[in-house]
Formats: sequence, structure tokens, C-alpha cells
Amino acid sequence: MSAPVSTLFLAAALGGTLLAGPASAGGCYGRECYRYAVSPPVYAVEQENVLVSPPRTVYQTVPPVYDTVSEQVLVAPGGRVWQTRPGPNGELIGCWIETPPRYAVRQRTVLVRPAETVPVTLAPQYATVSHRVRVAPARAGWVPLRAGYARPRDASLLDWLGMTGGGAADVGVGLGLARGSIYDGY
Repeated sequence: MSAPVSTLFLAAALGGTLLAGPASAGGCYGRECYRYAVSPPVYAVEQENVLVSPPRTVYQTVPPVYDTVSEQVLVAPGGRVWQTRPGPNGELIGCWIETPPRYAVRQRTVLVRPAETVPVTLAPQYATVSHRVRVAPARAGWVPLRAGYARPRDASLLDWLGMTGGGAADVGVGLGLARGSIYDGY
């Protein structure tokens, strides 16, 4: 009876050692393995149109408008004038002479439209402002460890946690977490 009991103890000790091997070596390959993962907050740049100057009304003075006009003015009125002159035999001859009126063209400046103050509405002024907005907060917690997959060194933590839509093909196939890697202790 001592042989079967010692064999049983030996088998139990070997089985415990073999089953505890991956866990004690820093890896876990079962379905109940978790690792503590931390992801930083995610930020995005958001652009927004902001009002720099509201619409406003200013008053502008429109100068007066002048024009030059030409007009005919009377210089001398016409009419009848008694005029005398010596005749062909030396005698004095007098007669009534009709004189036409005399006109001249005079130019002058006239006001066409007086000066006025006109309201002018200026359009609002906008500017585009960029600012950083937090899209997702920082996260930390225990996440299930996918058996048979190791996070590659160049994959982002969000890809590894499955938060960006990447699948197992994006992560890469490995044999778990090897000793000496940057993920020791997960």
C-alpha cells in the first residue's frame, strides 16, 4: 500500500507543478486570466466658429454732388434806338434802328444732391478656433487576457484592449507573454 500512495503523491506533486508552471513563470493561459491595463485619455481637436465682431451699424457721410451747367444769359436787351449819321450830301440823317438782344453762355456750378449721412451695416466677423477636447477618459482595470495572443510592441494599448475595432489579426499571434519582454508580470 505504500507504493500506490507514494505514486499518488508523486503524481499529484508533478501535476500541481505542471499546472502551476505557466502561472508561476509569469504567464497565464487559461480562460480565467486577467491583466491590469491602463489606457491614457483620448483627445481630439475640435474646430469651432466663434464670433469675433458682432454686426454693427456705422454712419458714413456721403459728400455732396455738384454739376456744371451752361446757360444763356442776356447781356444787352434789344429794342429801338434813335441813331443819327451823316448822309451822302452831308446832311444829318436820323432813324430808328432795331437792335436784337445779345446773349452769352455762362457756366456755373449747381448742387445736385446735398451731403448726407447714411447708415451702413457691417457684417459680423467670425474666426475658426481649434481646441483640444477629451473624447474618452483615462481607463484602468482588469481585462481578460486572450489566450494565445501577446500584445506586440508596436500595437497601441487601445488596439490591444479591443477598443478601436481591431481584431486578433491586428494584434498578432504569439505564445503568451515571454520572460524578459516589456509585458513581464501581466
